[in-house]
Amino acid sequence: MEGAGLRIVWSDGQTAELSSEALRTNCPCAGCREKRGDQSHAAPIQKAPSKKNMLKIVEASLEDELKLLEVWAVGNYAVGLSWGDGHNTGIYTFAYLEELQNLGTPTPS
Repeated sequence: MEGAGLRIVWSDGQTAELSSEALRTNCPCAGCREKRGDQSHAAPIQKAPSKKNMLKIVEASLEDELKLLEVWAVGNYAVGLSWGDGHNTGIYTFAYLEELQNLGTPTPS
């Protein structure tokens, strides 16, 4: 899935694929949450309305916003992601990634 998202293999052997669009649209950083109107990270995740472009968080091309450049470990509980537009402040906990996975259909291993 180079540049197109994340493929996760969970400890139970299940796999999931999360698209760059799903990850970027649901970036958990404070700035992105505020732009989406989220007041708390504990707020329930909802699928983005299909007619509204939720990616107008920063001034960059849509291609740059969705281009996943780098993934790194944050302790033993999360990953950080760096995007083509320079955004890199979202910390995606494994629990949060599991919530995002549950919005779609997990890929069986």
